[in-house]
Amino acid sequence: MVAGVQTVEETTTMARVPQLLVVDPDRESSAELAKTLQMLGFGILGTAGYGVEAFTLCFQMRPDLVLMRIEEPLVRPVQTLSRINDGLPDLPIIVFSTEANIRLMRQSMVGGASDYLVEPLDPEELESSIMKVLEKKEREMMRRRGELADPVAQGTIITVFGAKGGIGKTTIASNLAVALATEAHQTVALVDMDTRFGDVAITMDIPVERSIADLARNLDNVDRNTLREYLVEHESGVRILPAPTRPADWRNLTSAHIRDVVDVLSQTHDFVILDTPGTFNEIVAAAIEVGTMILLITTLDMASIKDTVLALEMLHERFGNDDERIKVVLNRAGVDTGVREKDVERTLDTALWWKIPQDNEVVKAAQLGRPIVLSRPNSRVAVEIREIARALAGIRARSKAKKSGGLGSLFGGLFKKSA
Repeated sequence: MVAGVQTVEETTTMARVPQLLVVDPDRESSAELAKTLQMLGFGILGTAGYGVEAFTLCFQMRPDLVLMRIEEPLVRPVQTLSRINDGLPDLPIIVFSTEANIRLMRQSMVGGASDYLVEPLDPEELESSIMKVLEKKEREMMRRRGELADPVAQGTIITVFGAKGGIGKTTIASNLAVALATEAHQTVALVDMDTRFGDVAITMDIPVERSIADLARNLDNVDRNTLREYLVEHESGVRILPAPTRPADWRNLTSAHIRDVVDVLSQTHDFVILDTPGTFNEIVAAAIEVGTMILLITTLDMASIKDTVLALEMLHERFGNDDERIKVVLNRAGVDTGVREKDVERTLDTALWWKIPQDNEVVKAAQLGRPIVLSRPNSRVAVEIREIARALAGIRARSKAKKSGGLGSLFGGLFKKSA
């Protein structure tokens, strides 16, 4: 059945409003989905069942995107999906199903689906999926037309952020950098962006001859070969870009400088770890903006939890409820403050992605300038941080340490969420 069909002329005049076609043999379901899509601001060219009807409408109406139901038995939906994809390979298709079934997902991807959603469909997730798929397809078309510059390699940028000081951000950032270099065998750059104290150099026991301020000033004259002149190589293999020894040097740095510096580093390293201060300013905002993933650090004390609530609200306003990008890490887990971990999750309204236990040896290691993953590799803290590094690098976990929250799909679903 075709509902609300528009002419080609009408579609052309609305070219900037994505025009969608819903393929779902269940009339009530397709009508409900069409109504939701219209409320989200999309144009609906029509609805169709499987087979000839769906194929014909796709060719006649040339929608910007198709939403298609996939259910058992798979013969008809997969046949329809494959036929449409074969005839119109540039037409993106998002499939949805009541089943979170690996076999259905695989069949859908092989058939040409761009994304797979599980019912009940969340409007926000649905809209995000549609826009991401359309943006990806538009970039593909622009690249074919030669309208985009050739892509460059880019590593993963991890922004270690927390809403207050003294919660262990620098310790986590430096140990995570070392673990990624030694355990996951990745090339790692560690950038000290603490505009107040800049303790990475002390924590890693390295000299500071050049800093991020020096690199930012000379960025136009820096290439892959001369970049290393600004980095201090740690014994672990981590390359460190220290903070300025004089806080006044930060005044000449803007958010644009930060983005440019991180961009250059990400083109030459598998991972770039950004250690940020316990405050929010233009520099921190830039570090958050460029982050592939944001590790939001909190502890069990009430002040940290309160500030983390505000930080999460700010991050969600900026990026949406992106659980794959924003991960909450509980540091010093197990400390008796009267606050339980479940209370933290309830207050934050989000799961804790990882828990790093309390260990007094961490402070001693930092004072000696030797990260705990090197000085006490068998300690619980070192084990957990190495597991985080392996997870970020996409390496299957060796241990069965309990984690809360899980990794999700960003790193291939290597870990299951704990109950």
